[in-house]
Amino acid sequence: MTLAIAILAVEILASIVAADLDCSPEPLPFCKPYILSITVDNTLRLFIDGIESANLPNANDWTKADTVSLPCHTRVIAVLATDDGALRAGILASTEDGFVKTDDTWKCTSVYQRRWETVDFDDSSWPSARAIAVHRTFTCPWMWIEGIRKGAYWIWTDNFVRDITGDRVVYCRKRLALHADWREFNRRLPPCPTRSLSITVDNYMILYLDGVEQRDLPNANVWTKADTVPLPWNTRVIAVKGTDDRHARAGMLASTGDGYILTNSSWKCTNLYYAGWETVTYDDSAWPAAYVSGIHETYSCPWKIVPNIRLDAYWIWTNKYESSAGGDVVVYCRLKIDKDSPEF
Repeated sequence: MTLAIAILAVEILASIVAADLDCSPEPLPFCKPYILSITVDNTLRLFIDGIESANLPNANDWTKADTVSLPCHTRVIAVLATDDGALRAGILASTEDGFVKTDDTWKCTSVYQRRWETVDFDDSSWPSARAIAVHRTFTCPWMWIEGIRKGAYWIWTDNFVRDITGDRVVYCRKRLALHADWREFNRRLPPCPTRSLSITVDNYMILYLDGVEQRDLPNANVWTKADTVPLPWNTRVIAVKGTDDRHARAGMLASTGDGYILTNSSWKCTNLYYAGWETVTYDDSAWPAAYVSGIHETYSCPWKIVPNIRLDAYWIWTNKYESSAGGDVVVYCRLKIDKDSPEF
């Protein structure tokens, strides 16, 4: 490491000690970000670790590159590219030092798949990008793009030519190796612990952590038994789709062993479906607070004690939880986890 990096590392360690934390709570910004320059012939949308980059003034002008900061702990660059059908289509990008450059190590497809831009998406079945032409002084029909290194390639799918079979919209991804200095520094800190979340729904449950559906829940349809899943330390959103079979009351109940997560009125619940409702970036600010219908520690008719869930958790739903009174059959509930909490 350079002296500047070492000094910053010491400062970060000091702040962790001062906060009485014994692990790294998030990726540490001890290394300088890369500068990524990128253009698309013709229209660009760029995602860094699933987050769309805003303020790209040249997104519709392929003759000029847009430049964005690329954190050194970036895992996935994803590009949604659209061609207007003139001559050839292409994507061209590089960092200043060539650590990232467009070539056939990228993966591209013309088929949309849900969450394709996220870090955890599995692109192993995607085909390699087609490297059409190397970036140099002039590559017909393209000219030199200022800010992008020589040696980067214009890439697309195999169907990059202008005719009726050419792919007009493509999705491309590049998975990056972690910066060597970032790996070295993180080895000095123990990982933050993973909690376990125990949860049940009367009657049927679908559970998402940061937008990823949790599979293999043997008790998803058995409210008397909780399912228990690992809750990674960096989880930002727990989202649950609950379905009632109209017997007595509807409810969901959950907790972590230490009580950091408890179902209560800090959750938000609605009976309305919204696209992307389960994802981290979805804005639930307009959703109503969950309705608390009973505490777990006492017998709350019709429920009994559910093993592995803390007694100070509450049964929650929307305020229409009474099945006999036209209650909500399907609800969507979310909890945003405060990553800045000292207990996180």
